[in-house]
Amino acid sequence: MKAFFSIFFATLVAVFNFFTTDGALCQLMNKGDITGYSETVKADKELPILSTDENGDFTILQFTDTHFTTGISYNDVSVIKKMESQVKEYNPDLVIVLGDMIDDGESGAFNKQFVLDKVGTMFDELEQYWAYIPGNNDGMAHGTSADVTAYLSQFEYCLCADVRDVSGGAQYSIDIENNGTVVHSLIFLDTMDYDNEDDEHIYGYVHADQVKWCENEINAKLGKYSDISMSVFIHENTPAFAEAALYGEAYQDGYSTLDEVQEKYNIPKNKPLDEVFERAGCVGLVSMGHVHPSENKCSFYNGTYYHITSQTKTMSSLVTIHTGTDNTKEMYDFVKITE
Repeated sequence: MKAFFSIFFATLVAVFNFFTTDGALCQLMNKGDITGYSETVKADKELPILSTDENGDFTILQFTDTHFTTGISYNDVSVIKKMESQVKEYNPDLVIVLGDMIDDGESGAFNKQFVLDKVGTMFDELEQYWAYIPGNNDGMAHGTSADVTAYLSQFEYCLCADVRDVSGGAQYSIDIENNGTVVHSLIFLDTMDYDNEDDEHIYGYVHADQVKWCENEINAKLGKYSDISMSVFIHENTPAFAEAALYGEAYQDGYSTLDEVQEKYNIPKNKPLDEVFERAGCVGLVSMGHVHPSENKCSFYNGTYYHITSQTKTMSSLVTIHTGTDNTKEMYDFVKITE
């Protein structure tokens, strides 16, 4: 009996030490609040230029809509392990998390800071570059999207930034070079939180100053680099996704078109962003999350791929950009990852 109580007491001590050492119990109590973090820490670190392989190919592993709450729940732990496993297996040049990485904070158990530490530390330990854009849930409570971006920017391998004096929590671009020449650019935009002023549609939209920033960024790259192509990453869709659902061509056999965004997820206020892409004529891919489809979907429409990745617990995406081709339709390969 004495031995039993000794073991029982030792177990209680071990559990107590786990929670207090990691700070999990404390942070669950205070929700991991990072409100105001962006006021003291600016997400403005210089981002590196990344490189293709010897064939001119660049691979991106996409995760989205993980909706983490605490970092220690069964769902959170299993999804983080899945992400880690896929990074090790596919060894991508870049990982992109397409928003709603964190849930909206309404859960009784919620731990924003601990989740950010958990994910940021994982990628740092893997020495894996990754990029992040906010979703409509990431900044709902206990810290804005700008606070999240600022917090993540402290991690060595997190490539994210936030242009000052522009709406939203993250606007930035990452250039890709082949043999020392920049040949492709990745552009990241915050599609914002819920729009509480719009009774017709509550989802957020890219504001006018963000659209202007995007157009200036694209034009600057076109002026600096000849024959550059670009890919854009957002959380919520633009009206062109609905058009691609109606008139686009499925990427290939096994991929369905974008039927799930035709009506419910159409956001008319994002039309100005489509117009920027159309004028530029160099955007070969617009990729998003948000919809939670049963599987990844991709349509080719008016010279651009419109791509949706499912929730990470269901499916992720491996996107290969063949920068050596001028044919947009042949520039991208998309692979569904289900394991």
